Amino acid sequence: MNYRDEYEQVVDLKDLLFHILYRWRSVLVVAILVCALMAGYAVLSNDRNSAERIPTVQTEVAEGEEPPEEPKTMSPVKYAVIGFVAGIFVMVFLYGMAYVLSDRLRGERELGERYGYLLLGAFPRSGKRRLLGVIDRMLVRAEGVSEGIEADEVYRIVATNIVNLAGDCRNVLVTGTVDADRLEEFTEVVASQVESVELVMGTNMNMTASTLEALAACDAVILVEEKNRSLRAKIQKEQESIAALNKPVVGYVLL
Repeated sequence: MNYRDEYEQVVDLKDLLFHILYRWRSVLVVAILVCALMAGYAVLSNDRNSAERIPTVQTEVAEGEEPPEEPKTMSPVKYAVIGFVAGIFVMVFLYGMAYVLSDRLRGERELGERYGYLLLGAFPRSGKRRLLGVIDRMLVRAEGVSEGIEADEVYRIVATNIVNLAGDCRNVLVTGTVDADRLEEFTEVVASQVESVELVMGTNMNMTASTLEALAACDAVILVEEKNRSLRAKIQKEQESIAALNKPVVGYVLL
């Protein structure tokens, strides 16, 4: 295993960990439910055993016979702990399998490590207010991704990087597998801040012939993808089309 393969493996494991940690609410809810079910099962079993033992106690034991054994009681606390741990294990396993089997784009650095593209900018996670949101913010800081940046500032960063990295390219195709409306909005905002480079929007080139025509006519390409939504297989097809025409890629943006 060379250094590049080892680094990609570390990044994948880190992304897998945070993929699970960001879903801590659902993991906790399921764990609490299983915990309550297991504790309730122990209590009901103890009550049933006690009800069955009362007639036996009231019956006289014949001379020479041994009294019936006391039924074993189940500890609700013990079963609650077992249920809590089992609930966490099951959810972690399910989310882990979903991550491994999924073909969706994950970390911010994935395209850079896979194809050598430069990250022009990444929009932070949605700022929805949620219960115990401080934990989510701690996870974002621990992951080391874009956080605490306003969308307007991200647009400015992207525009500045385009100007700095475009070089002699004056006609740049902005394309990707994201929705056409989001791609159009992004292109319009960035184009208004970039005067020296003409940005031409092209929807998914895997499905649109006009984008392939624009690809042949452009000087360079900017890819716009969406983390946890864009599929690696479709991005690979884009890369193959770009490489076939020997077009440089200025960089990529993650929405």
